[in-house]
Amino acid sequence: MKTQRTTNHPRRAAFTMMELVLVLLSLLIIAAIAVPRFGKVQGRAQDSVRTADLEAVQAALEAYKQDHGQYPAVEGWRGDAVNYGGFGYRADGYVPGLVPEYLQELPRDPDPSYPGETEGYLYRSNGKDYKLIAHKTPSDFPTNHRFYDPKRRTWAYQVSSRGGRGW
Repeated sequence: MKTQRTTNHPRRAAFTMMELVLVLLSLLIIAAIAVPRFGKVQGRAQDSVRTADLEAVQAALEAYKQDHGQYPAVEGWRGDAVNYGGFGYRADGYVPGLVPEYLQELPRDPDPSYPGETEGYLYRSNGKDYKLIAHKTPSDFPTNHRFYDPKRRTWAYQVSSRGGRGW
């Protein structure tokens, strides 16, 4: 009868290569599920900031009209986007006349990659009517959204006076 050789060294607990591969694979699957959901949550949060910005400027425009009898008039579209003038956020910003009396500063898009060439906040007014849009920055475009822009259905949110809605 053969005797089995024993050692006094305890067996080291270690992961096998297969166990490590399975753990890494599980983590990758969890990340693949979580990352897109996080992106959607982040997009919704940024859209909430955009809508709050539009509402704040809308309230400031109405207060301006109460005081001056008209909205701040500009030539064509004016914005913080480069192709629309690259106007800033202070007194002579993309909506002139609101800062500092009606707003501390004009809003900036919550996504730091904006404004871009054509993406950002844009304003247009003939004095009688106005339209302000978050142009090519929102993440979602539901048709029942109160900031739905009928002219830019899949790339902008808007607030406007009745006459400016169709611009």
